Amino acid sequence: PTAFSRAQYLSSRVTSLPAAFLARAFGLGGGTYTLDAACASSLYAVKLACDELHAHRTDAMLAGGVSRPNCLFTQVGFSQLKALSPSGRCTPFDRNADGLVVGEGAGILVLKRLADAIHDGDPIYGLIQGVGLSNDMGGNLLAPDSEGQIRAMASAYESCRWSPHDIDLIECHGAGTPRGDLTELHSLKKLWGETGWVKNQCAIGSVKAMIGHLLTAAAAAGMIKTLLALHHKILPPSLNFNSPPQPDPLINSPFHVQTQPETWHRRYKDRPRRAAVSAFGFGGINAHLLIEEWDPHSKGQWRKSEGRQQRTEHGSSTIKETRIEAPASRNQHREDIAIIGMATAFGSLPTLRDFQELIFNNKTNLQPPPAHRWKGCDHEVSRELENQTIIGGFCEDVSITPGEFHIPPKEIPDILPQQLLMLKVAAAAMKDAGFALREERPDMGAVIGIDSDFEAANFHLRWQLANVIDRWAEKLGWNPQNNEKHTWLEALQDVCNPPLTASRTLGALGGIVASRIAREFHFGSPSFVVSCEEASGLKAL
Repeated sequence: PTAFSRAQYLSSRVTSLPAAFLARAFGLGGGTYTLDAACASSLYAVKLACDELHAHRTDAMLAGGVSRPNCLFTQVGFSQLKALSPSGRCTPFDRNADGLVVGEGAGILVLKRLADAIHDGDPIYGLIQGVGLSNDMGGNLLAPDSEGQIRAMASAYESCRWSPHDIDLIECHGAGTPRGDLTELHSLKKLWGETGWVKNQCAIGSVKAMIGHLLTAAAAAGMIKTLLALHHKILPPSLNFNSPPQPDPLINSPFHVQTQPETWHRRYKDRPRRAAVSAFGFGGINAHLLIEEWDPHSKGQWRKSEGRQQRTEHGSSTIKETRIEAPASRNQHREDIAIIGMATAFGSLPTLRDFQELIFNNKTNLQPPPAHRWKGCDHEVSRELENQTIIGGFCEDVSITPGEFHIPPKEIPDILPQQLLMLKVAAAAMKDAGFALREERPDMGAVIGIDSDFEAANFHLRWQLANVIDRWAEKLGWNPQNNEKHTWLEALQDVCNPPLTASRTLGALGGIVASRIAREFHFGSPSFVVSCEEASGLKAL
């Protein structure tokens, strides 16, 4: 195997690098970051990219998702969460659905403002007309909540003044988990209402039945599948569906699972084909995207501009007019933002007051690390530092009092300290702002800058022991029997790290940092994390 340096190995685990690599490789100067909104990450990336384009801060954006998870973590962890299909077969919406199958890959969209794309002669696969984002205020971190999903979907339709009944095709989240699929169908049926539709009029499906659940890249696959469907005017099939469970929201509904490819005919001669893409993730993160076909041969094309519908002809003079619609200044319509609360926990300074006293009294809190840190590897770190003393602003611990947060006490030891620390500081900031902590806030969200927490990799040390124990026994000159070796291995594993459980799986996911804040304080607006190295906090702001 190829030998990697410590720096190379660590850099491969840094969360912000995928976007940074793209910018470096292609000479992109408009700014980069990665985000984690669980399975809705790709839709969140597209929404934020659209915001950059609408504000005229950029002229083109790359947005999408990448997922190459550690397969051992996903297989063990998702089994513990009872989300993985024991049959190894993803069957969204079917009565035999028993869980998801993990996929890997990446999907990227290149986005431009429509007028610029027309002017530059670019191929246009479709038009983004609306995006709705939300976070669940009810339920728990693992169970989806219909109310939050409906808020995201309704927000998307309201933004472009569409009706849900305008949609011909919905690429659902459809992961193949019975509870998740059932909740999604209930949400769609409630959104469409009891009247105004014809039975089976809208096709639904999920690409996860074909390529697996790509986690953070899942919505990218769903968007690209839908854009190909619009571009080629074909309703694409979804695999492994035979019949729904009984009873089921699909029965006597406006939806049918599309099981065969079919020519996509326009329902109305003068209206483009329209489709939607949904993505819902752990932590109650919801997103819904509305896409319309682009027809360059039509007499005109409806597009949304500055909050109104406007008919545009495609002559050169019209293109010039459309381009003039851009704001004259990037700061036009800018409102001042008031900072009304703050909180900190830096190293050994647990409060804002402690930090204030340190900086105004010309002091430092830099010190050697606590004795329990580095897991006995101090000498290795010192050797890399050429035997210098290790000094830093280290946190000794995170103190949580009983009942302080709505987390079952037995789960607290299983959560990464990063998550608990941010939850504690967020609560202090809200108190500083005068906010009550137990109140539903559908219009409040959380955007948090983070980087990799290496504690998330501790499970790999436990698993790796099975690969090295024979070599260790050989060095010790010991030839243990199978039962002796197994007993020794178990003892070594328990010393290294506890086994991966459901709560430890959830406690090691980076995006849950923001989701815990949203769920604890009942935030209903988008809540997610971003990573941009040392600029992560400022990028979040």
